[in-house]
Amino acid sequence: MTTKILKLKMLLAVFMVSVFSASFVSSADIFYNPAGGGEPNSCGEVSNEIPTTSSSGGFNNNASRLRCITDIDGLKLTLHKAGLCTSAPDTSDPSTDWSSKCVFIINDATGIEVSVTKTSQSSIPENKIDLSGLVEATYTHAVLMVGNSLQTKMNAKFAEDFRGSNGEGPFCYSINASDPGNNPAAYADLAVKCVADEAAMTSQGDHDFSSKQFTSFRSGNSYSNAKTAANGDEVYVFSDMDTIATVANDGSSDATKVVGVLEMATPAVVSPSSTNFDAGFQLTEQGQIRFSGAGVCASASLAGATACITSMRNYGVGFKVTVK
Repeated sequence: MTTKILKLKMLLAVFMVSVFSASFVSSADIFYNPAGGGEPNSCGEVSNEIPTTSSSGGFNNNASRLRCITDIDGLKLTLHKAGLCTSAPDTSDPSTDWSSKCVFIINDATGIEVSVTKTSQSSIPENKIDLSGLVEATYTHAVLMVGNSLQTKMNAKFAEDFRGSNGEGPFCYSINASDPGNNPAAYADLAVKCVADEAAMTSQGDHDFSSKQFTSFRSGNSYSNAKTAANGDEVYVFSDMDTIATVANDGSSDATKVVGVLEMATPAVVSPSSTNFDAGFQLTEQGQIRFSGAGVCASASLAGATACITSMRNYGVGFKVTVK
């Protein structure tokens, strides 16, 4: 007979993952082909600097394919659901069977505003957490539902100059702006500024969160309400708390939320001796830097910069659960 866990606590914290590389990286190939099902490469930082970038597909002709993965400094989101599952929900639509496979410890239609950085954490109010359904079991998957507008704060140092909304420089950072897409009409549309160094960023005083709203997922020239990430996580857009979104041919949809189904690297085992339930968002390798060499960002239009950086925003939402 299963026994309900009566004494658990939940803390929403930042989970940091240290990444070490034994090899020296002299360049970072940021070529990305979404139509081919590929995933972006790492930005390949060496001593906190992204080395000279290259693109095996060329900068000028692949505006929609240029990005690389790195860490983010801060993340803001609206949390609606967090649950643990004893097996994977239906991959075509997880809402069809998650009520029988998952225990939702957070289920809030209004949403809980969460802000995490590398140096801070957000606690979830106790009245928003329901552990009454959590029983002794091995939980292999987690379900996370957040609002479909995510805000990300990032900065990066490069070995070369890039173009931002304000001008060119080797140190680029996010500002309070929305992602302009892959082919911005003007430099002013870029959601990034580039300056000489970190001190210049600090003096500008406008390093802030950039936002991105997710309505669908693109693969080649088609759009859908679901995708499988490179690590195997299943991601969906939902129109409400229990309904997967309807996506039109042009990518528009009725989406208001994003759902992720994540297989945990180490299953969470709840036993009679369990007293702590910790969950957190991962900031390492969850951001992307998006480049463009098309339109106003073509090399002929730039005064020596390699390309434009259109945005610096989240690539995924990493979530980790530990039961002790």
